[in-house]
Amino acid sequence: MIPNRDNFRTEHLQTFRRELFSGIMSHPRVGFLLVVIALLSSATAQADWPHLGGNSMVNGLVPSTGPQSAALVWQRTNIQTLISWSPTVSGDRIFWVRQTQASNPVTGPGDSVVYCLSLATGATLWTFDCPFQAGDWTTVVYGARGDRVYVGRGGNGSASSAPVYCLDAANGSVVWTSDAEVSTGSYDGIVFLENGDPIFAGNTEMRRLRANDGTTVWFTTRTCSASGNCGPARDGDAIYLDEVGSGGQRISRFSATTGQRLYSGPVMPGFLCQNSPFCAPGGLVFYLRTSNSGSLDQMYAFRDTGSAIELLWNVPAGHEPFARHAITPDGGVTMMSLEGKLQIRDQITGALRAESAGSIRASHGFTSSLTVVDAQGRVFHNNSHGAGGGTADIRVFNPAMQQQWSLAIAGVSQGGPVLTANGSLVVSSTGSVRRYWTPSCSTGDLNCDGAVNGSDLSLLLAAWGAGGPSDLNGDGVVSGADLTILLGLWG
Repeated sequence: MIPNRDNFRTEHLQTFRRELFSGIMSHPRVGFLLVVIALLSSATAQADWPHLGGNSMVNGLVPSTGPQSAALVWQRTNIQTLISWSPTVSGDRIFWVRQTQASNPVTGPGDSVVYCLSLATGATLWTFDCPFQAGDWTTVVYGARGDRVYVGRGGNGSASSAPVYCLDAANGSVVWTSDAEVSTGSYDGIVFLENGDPIFAGNTEMRRLRANDGTTVWFTTRTCSASGNCGPARDGDAIYLDEVGSGGQRISRFSATTGQRLYSGPVMPGFLCQNSPFCAPGGLVFYLRTSNSGSLDQMYAFRDTGSAIELLWNVPAGHEPFARHAITPDGGVTMMSLEGKLQIRDQITGALRAESAGSIRASHGFTSSLTVVDAQGRVFHNNSHGAGGGTADIRVFNPAMQQQWSLAIAGVSQGGPVLTANGSLVVSSTGSVRRYWTPSCSTGDLNCDGAVNGSDLSLLLAAWGAGGPSDLNGDGVVSGADLTILLGLWG
């Protein structure tokens, strides 16, 4: 049994995780390993990139190791788009929307076609022209799980809603069409439950659909302050949303089983916000409340006790609408400072651990961080220009926030970074879709530090039940067989 998230102390879990990832633990005993597996299973990241944020906690942490350099494997330059939307990855398939019509709502077919590309080669496997009705918006790839991919034309908050189309990931054929419409748009995102049911949120509502037929499990209302980036984050049965409170914003917890609103946290002062919450193990919830309102622009950290949402800390933050920050494997969380530096702060205390030497703000002034962290704790950052154009910088930092390498790509906007199970970096721009990848290290050396030790063990356990680099025997799932191999390579 996984320990009840609401009953153990967050401080103990965070300390335990830091010890694992620093590699200071001794050779494990079998009984101890079972406890470790149970504790870390609540923080297991998805092996692929199933939707915005990369996993159910939408915290951008992946169990694979990203490229060590800007080694380009392939690029497609013949499928240009007006806005570079985020790729979704499942197995060997990339799902992505090519938008060719600027006006919204759309007026005709072919305006925003879904492309399925091969991760290995970049070749087009199939396309899908999503049906539209008057008032619909640009097609959205909501997410992918297993052999299903979910698309639709919801958007613009409550002003536009549309059905969800569940497609066969292998060929793009329609498996089912939802019985109700959703208002979830390109910037919002969804989450999946363990049984595959997707949960959709817009700025006035949230809906859970059955993965097998698209019927509604439950529907509830909510109150996001503005359209865009009103997506959910999930930790077990807890669904977290940002909502309007008296004098500002607040984080509310809903039940994933019933859709019931359970309770809300303290108010974060400030008019509106266009960011979504994200989580970390131990009932931690983070929220970047910024609206270019001076001292009210803050990064907040909360703890869900099981009966209330309590404030842990808040610090001044740079203004970033549509931003997505991430957590690190050793208990950190990223954010942008008032000076524009990319920082890592302690999840529990808010103490500054590391920051970039210089500003990561975009040269054109408007910055929306899109952040991913790999299994080594390396930070992949895009200083996105929101939905606009301009040249974006994809920078890669080590855990000490020292820059390792970078790319300057025109028109990236929302197009990544995305890290996949095999360690590929996928980035889309208005002019291209690209895959970067470098070979992995020796067997068992999951963090590429030249030794097989406690650090590698912690990465394997974090990927338990999934795939990726920790799947040492290549059977598609990380299990006891892989653990046996790793222990045999210890040292």
